[in-house]
Amino acid sequence: MRIFITLILLITSLAVTAQARKQPLGRTERVCNVNDLLPTNIEISGSTQGLAIHGNYAFSMHDKGQCVIIDLKKLCFVNTFHVEGNTGHCNNASFGTEYYSKESQFPLFYVSECRGDRACYVNDITTTGSRLVQKIFYAGDEISGPCDWAVDAKKKLLYMYCTIDEVRTLMWFRLPRLIDSNEQNEVHLYLKDALGSIHAGDIKIPQGSHVYNNYIFLPEGVPSRGTALNVINRHSAKPLMHIDLTDTGIEPEGVATRKRWLYLSFHTPAQPRHNIIYRFRIR
Repeated sequence: MRIFITLILLITSLAVTAQARKQPLGRTERVCNVNDLLPTNIEISGSTQGLAIHGNYAFSMHDKGQCVIIDLKKLCFVNTFHVEGNTGHCNNASFGTEYYSKESQFPLFYVSECRGDRACYVNDITTTGSRLVQKIFYAGDEISGPCDWAVDAKKKLLYMYCTIDEVRTLMWFRLPRLIDSNEQNEVHLYLKDALGSIHAGDIKIPQGSHVYNNYIFLPEGVPSRGTALNVINRHSAKPLMHIDLTDTGIEPEGVATRKRWLYLSFHTPAQPRHNIIYRFRIR
């Protein structure tokens, strides 16, 4: 059953203020509980993490590399497999613009490793499997802890979401192409390669990240400590909205956009099949 909540998320009407407007969850449509779409014989392991959408297909990543593909138009299960080479946390996922070859079904697929290597795994992906074709690393020593990667396909930029001097920071680079890889199919980025950076705000437990037009969407938190969706201006770093998600009772993870809807994927603790996806209308 689809659930509707009464308020609406109005992105374009946001005023740039020094402090984010705090408000409850907007008018939100519950798209599905993926468990309801899965055949009973399909096993899902690892907590729900990053979410990427291309066309009608949603690619939901799980910890240690399992990818579950859902057809959003037909609301049906398509397939599941482990992406090649990535056994990391898979905290974020997004599509770029470059295709591995003219036979490729989708643009290159970027998944954050998000453990200790500060790596982004780039895959040539289909609905039946994937192959690892590039690894992108941040090789500078400025950041502490892991980092998250998000592609802005429209502007061909790669955003790194990280912590520098205990401050949540977004740093962006030109999106590397496959031709930029070394003999090991790797790209190593340094501070000197960055095109710019902004502070992401007071985010205590970062989750996924997504760039859409002039906005950056940053879910945060866990149910026991409160959850929210933060919206900041990509140019000024001004906080625009802090949307309280605590009433959902589950943990926000991946975020993506499709046809003027913002999709937010939640993980249900200890129940990896129960990946619940909501969507918010963007105006």
